[in-house]
Amino acid sequence: MKKAIALCLILILTLCGCFGETKEQRIKDNDEYHTGLWITYSELNNMLSGDFKVQFSEAVNTCKEKGITDIFVHTRAFCDAYYNSGLFPKATAAQNIDFDALEFMVQAAHGQGIRLHAWINPYRVRTSDNNIEALNKESPAYKWISEGKGNNVLICESGIYLNPASYEARLLTLEGIREILNNYAVDGIHFDDYFYPENCGEADKADYETYTAATPTPLNIEEWRRGNVNALISGAYTAVKFINKDIIFSVSPAADIDKNYEKFYADIALWAESGCVDWVIPQLYFGFNYPDQNFCFDNLLEKWKKYLGKSEAKILIGLANYKIGTEALPDATEWVLGEEIIARQEQICKEDASIHGHCYFSYSYIK
Repeated sequence: MKKAIALCLILILTLCGCFGETKEQRIKDNDEYHTGLWITYSELNNMLSGDFKVQFSEAVNTCKEKGITDIFVHTRAFCDAYYNSGLFPKATAAQNIDFDALEFMVQAAHGQGIRLHAWINPYRVRTSDNNIEALNKESPAYKWISEGKGNNVLICESGIYLNPASYEARLLTLEGIREILNNYAVDGIHFDDYFYPENCGEADKADYETYTAATPTPLNIEEWRRGNVNALISGAYTAVKFINKDIIFSVSPAADIDKNYEKFYADIALWAESGCVDWVIPQLYFGFNYPDQNFCFDNLLEKWKKYLGKSEAKILIGLANYKIGTEALPDATEWVLGEEIIARQEQICKEDASIHGHCYFSYSYIK
C-alpha cells in the first residue's frame, strides 16, 4: 500500500513537471565507485569573502588530486540562493559579486571531470532563532507571513521552516529545483537531513485539524507528517527526471534510522524501495569504539544495508573527516587517530559490493 501511495504521488505531481535542458553537457553517472565531498554554505561564504573564482578553482583542483568524483555544493541553505534566482533572495555573502557563482562552480567542476550536485535544504529558513524580522524581506517565508499566508511557514522553538503540510510551500521547492535544472548543468539535486523540523510541538496543529476535519478516516499525526514529506520527495524526483532522467536525485539522512522515521518523519526505506531516490548517503559520522555500540560504524553500516536491502538505490556512506583530531567527548579518545579511522572506513566501503561510494564532510577538512 505504501509503495502504491508513493507511486501515485509521483504520477500526480508529474503535472507540476516541465521539460528543459541547458546547453552545457552534464556528466553522466557511469556506475563507477563514487568519492564525494560536501562544500557547505559557510565554506562558500569564506571563499566569497576573498577571490571566489581563485579559491573555488583551488578547491576543485584539490578534489581532483584526491580522487573526488562528486561535489555536493550548498546552493540553497536557508531559503536563499547562491545563484541568480527569481524565487529566492541572493545569499548575503553572494550579493556583492558581479558573476553567477553557481554557473562558475559548474564550469570549474566539469572542467576537471567532476560532477557537481546542487545541495538544497528544502524546509530550513532560519535556525539560530525564530525572529521573523531578522529574515530577508525578499524571502518567500517573510512575504507569506506579511501577506497573511503564515500557514505556509512553521515557526518553532528551534527556528523557522517552510511548512511541510503546505502545498504552496512544497510547490515553491519544486519550482526552485526546476529553476536550477533549467538554467544550470548541475549533475544532481541533493537533500540532506533537514526534513520535518524536530521539536516543532503544535506548530502544525491547525493544519492537522483541517486535514482531519476533511478526511473520513484520517491518518494519525505521525503518518500524516510522513505523508507530507513523502509528497515532497516524490515531487522532487519527478521534477528532476522530467528535465533529464540522467540527473541524480540523492538524499543524505542522519545515521539514526529510528530518529529519521519518528522525529524527522523521513521514511527513507519507502523512498528507496519506491524508486523515488537514486542515491542514499547516510551520515555515519562515528568511529569503531563509540560508547553506544548501536552507533559504532560497522554496526551502523550493517543496519543501513539491511534497511535499504530491498531497494535499487545506490548506497554511499558519509564519513566524518571533520572529527579527525577532535577534542570533543565522547569522540576525542578514538579520533586522535582519526586519519586511521577514515582510511579503515574507506577500505570497508570499497570492499563491500553493496556500497557504491563514500562522501567526506567536508571540504575544509580534506585540505
